[in-house]
Amino acid sequence: MSKVTDSSSFMISHLIDGLHEVLPHSERSKLEEFTKLASDAGSDPASEWQRAFRCARWAEEMVSLPAHRHLTGEAERSMEAVRLVEGTAATTLGQFVPSPWHVSNEFAVEITWVYEALHVAEKVAAAVGWEKVPWERLLSDLIAIRSGDHPSP
Repeated sequence: MSKVTDSSSFMISHLIDGLHEVLPHSERSKLEEFTKLASDAGSDPASEWQRAFRCARWAEEMVSLPAHRHLTGEAERSMEAVRLVEGTAATTLGQFVPSPWHVSNEFAVEITWVYEALHVAEKVAAAVGWEKVPWERLLSDLIAIRSGDHPSP
């Protein structure tokens, strides 16, 4: 397995490593291209927060689909984060930073959103197969968030 380097995104690195553990062998080769693309995504705190939030939103989107509503409990933290962020009007430097969901050095809260998305993906794949789980779109979305860019959630 080719790991994402420390200078790359912490969030993307964890998602890629997690996917490597759960994807079937036939899908794992796709991770190599994402690893290359992620190597220069950058890791500034604002971008990392945006990536973690995108994972939370993705998990919420997955469990909102009628076929997967039974997984709502699997994305409880992500759904709460999305509700808090979208309901907050406070902005700092063009980035939503609601309390208590703030950017921290360790990303203790935010990394749970990444793992929750991974867990939801795994549960959905168990029901419908990995080919129907849009995990590649999620990785592409995370890579598209470049250091220094601060799109709104």
